[in-house]
Amino acid sequence: MRAEAAQHLSPAAVFQHLNSALLDQRKGERFLTAVYATFRATPGGIAGRLCTAGHSPALIRRADGRVQQVGARGSLLGVLTDITLTDVRFRLAPGDTLLLYTDGATEARARRTAVPSNRPQFGEDALAAAFAGCHDLDAPGIIARLGEILAEHSGAWASDDTALLALRVPPRP
Repeated sequence: MRAEAAQHLSPAAVFQHLNSALLDQRKGERFLTAVYATFRATPGGIAGRLCTAGHSPALIRRADGRVQQVGARGSLLGVLTDITLTDVRFRLAPGDTLLLYTDGATEARARRTAVPSNRPQFGEDALAAAFAGCHDLDAPGIIARLGEILAEHSGAWASDDTALLALRVPPRP
């Protein structure tokens, strides 16, 4: 992937090549979901391109607290030869934060017990709301706060891998 990234500006093009490589290997049922973003510093913050392959869309929390999804859901990699992948451009201004996450965050739920109970998933709306509430936190603080909220929802039990990554453009002084 690193070699392909050096050859292509488009994250979708890199994923197309990765998909072909996975299909060429065909050693068992290997597939993956992924997100790939590129970043460029600008006078106004950061400009980027994002491609999701079977992965949840990213979230952007604007400095004013609004949260929006960014990314178009693309195909899993390593399954089909004809896949749909789309690069989406975005900009981050001072005070804005980009959040990447795995489905372990949105699918978080309490551990199954012997007593039947309603075990709702955390969900994309709840993640967006929790992220919106992370005002005035830096990137490590956002990750820590979201981790606390997910642990509270799931009773500190993880049924799936959970990864969170935040990139925040510092606010102007």
